[in-house]
Amino acid sequence: MKNNFLDDLNQIQKKAVVYNDGPLLIFAGAGTGKTRVITYKVAYLLEQKLATPQEILAITFTNKTANEMKIRVERLIGENAQDIWIKTFHSTCTKILRNEIERLGYGRNFVIYDEIDQIKLVIECMKELDIDRKRFNPKAILNLISAAKEELIDHEKYPETVSDLYQQIASDVYSRYQERLFKANALDFDDLIMLTVIIFRLFPSVLKKYQDRFKYILVDEYQDTNRAQYYLVNLLASKNKNIYVVGDDDQSIYSWRGADIRNILEFEHDYPNAKVIKLEQNYR
Repeated sequence: MKNNFLDDLNQIQKKAVVYNDGPLLIFAGAGTGKTRVITYKVAYLLEQKLATPQEILAITFTNKTANEMKIRVERLIGENAQDIWIKTFHSTCTKILRNEIERLGYGRNFVIYDEIDQIKLVIECMKELDIDRKRFNPKAILNLISAAKEELIDHEKYPETVSDLYQQIASDVYSRYQERLFKANALDFDDLIMLTVIIFRLFPSVLKKYQDRFKYILVDEYQDTNRAQYYLVNLLASKNKNIYVVGDDDQSIYSWRGADIRNILEFEHDYPNAKVIKLEQNYR
């Protein structure tokens, strides 16, 4: 273990790392060390024996960041960090679904379709439904389906939201698309999160199992989360309420597709006793 690793941090970063009294929102712009704070927070929880590796879930947006965080944690605490769930949203949900998805009728050995697979399937569905691909762009149809899933709107509820012809066509394709996915025992990336949330809502005992397991939940780049990711995180955190989120409140940066600014701006409403800390010292 690295001695006094907290000495690597400035006073505000250190305050964020050692805070352990409920929900914490850390506002941090680029270059202020926001990922470092999450990494050191994980190391601190382990070093202080506030949690075992299995009781920590740290969510990032890229596999690269997740792997870097694991390496940094191992350097700080001097032991293996492989048992910690430092993962992306999609890999977190994939791992959960490998254990739980049979409850929805899928097999545990489901395959995950990438964007090329998805477009191909949308085109096949449009052919089956005799929809003109010159008039209705398959990529645009897929984007509407994806946007619906990010709002946790499944193919059965989607017709209720339709307000124009393009959405009506998307609704027809969405229904056939999900039918074909199910038959192929396949999920797309949006399904990974949506179906995990659906299982948690339909099966409280499953949700409780993961709530009991994850004593601490940390989320990087919280401003980039969409509504499905928001519900996933908050369902998991609703029991222990040891949730730490780091994000940038600069509204001009919301370029990530599907990102919902409400998630970070309403954190204090969701957790009235939340502590808010702002990292302002820029190291770039």
